[in-house]
Amino acid sequence: HLPEIYGGLTACLEAHPSQPAYAADVVLQNRGTVLVDVVGADGSRRECRSDIPGNARPEAAAATGQARRGPAFTPTTMSEPFQRCGSNDPVFHRDGKLLGWVTHLREDCYVGGPAAQQNWRAFGTEPAWSVRVTGDAIVIDRPGQPLVHYPSRPPTEAPDRWTWLLQAPDGTARNGFELVILNTPCGETMADRRYDYRAEVMFSGQRLRGCAEKLSSIP
Repeated sequence: HLPEIYGGLTACLEAHPSQPAYAADVVLQNRGTVLVDVVGADGSRRECRSDIPGNARPEAAAATGQARRGPAFTPTTMSEPFQRCGSNDPVFHRDGKLLGWVTHLREDCYVGGPAAQQNWRAFGTEPAWSVRVTGDAIVIDRPGQPLVHYPSRPPTEAPDRWTWLLQAPDGTARNGFELVILNTPCGETMADRRYDYRAEVMFSGQRLRGCAEKLSSIP
């Protein structure tokens, strides 16, 4: 039914205040409406109801309960999603036009071990910052400030996150460093792009939030 409800679906996606947004679940309703579980770039969920053509202004409210884990639909207004634990099926209109991709996710999606512990890039804006995690070092970079290098070490792993707790190279508490990479989608509004991971950094008493990406493929 996706080509038929495309108008109402995209109207709900566009109604979410945190862009880009994607659909985690779509249910056809009575009286010519569609119910969409919409997830924004900030991870917040909204339950949106729209007429099937998408002509009327959709009604949206904060979603309750657990989010269903896929399949998820990504329209062509966004880039084709990169999935470590799933597959993308293209969706075409009957006239042959590509509408987007339906992603089928595996329920047991969790990557651990050495491949998940290094080769990360985390970054954010306002203020600008970036962190590189390699097998040799963990480096935080802020414009106008010297690079700060930490010896690389494995993170603490959980099904939905990786956490690095590091002491400053000089042994002081002032430059203690915490990096958390969350296994949840993240939107980078400045670049209008979605990433597969969120990131949080605590450095020098300041909490920084942004996105993260894997710099090499994970088996």
